[in-house]
Amino acid sequence: MSDPTSGRRPVVAALLAVAVTGLGHVYLRRWARALGWITVGYAAVVLFVPESALTALTGGGEVDPLALAPVAAVGLLSAVDAYRIALFTERPSAGPAGTDDRVDCPACGKPVDPELGFCHWCTTDFTELRVAEADSDEMPTRDTDGGERGD
Repeated sequence: MSDPTSGRRPVVAALLAVAVTGLGHVYLRRWARALGWITVGYAAVVLFVPESALTALTGGGEVDPLALAPVAAVGLLSAVDAYRIALFTERPSAGPAGTDDRVDCPACGKPVDPELGFCHWCTTDFTELRVAEADSDEMPTRDTDGGERGD
């Protein structure tokens, strides 16, 4: 089984983790790690950010930037971790011509993730295509001399 983070962009993972703690790990499909970072971020808010800073933040008042430093530190560490995971994870190698494991959508021709079951570019459902292919494989075809032949 291939690594789910293969081919993911490290910068995208880091930027997502900066935007929302744990989101970079969701992008990398590291579900447990994402949940862990979200939990650590929540714990940092509950344990280290004073209630006055939270009240001022939600009320639109001025907030001491040092009061939010623990939350910023957790977000930064999450971004570094997501970047490191995406950077040092094996990327698929192309190999000899015609032997790579890349899958293209039969409808639009763009590369897709075969685990999804549909094309995220054109929304073609692969299960319907597989059923149609199976039906066409089972249908008898006619020979040129008029007789039927099976597969």
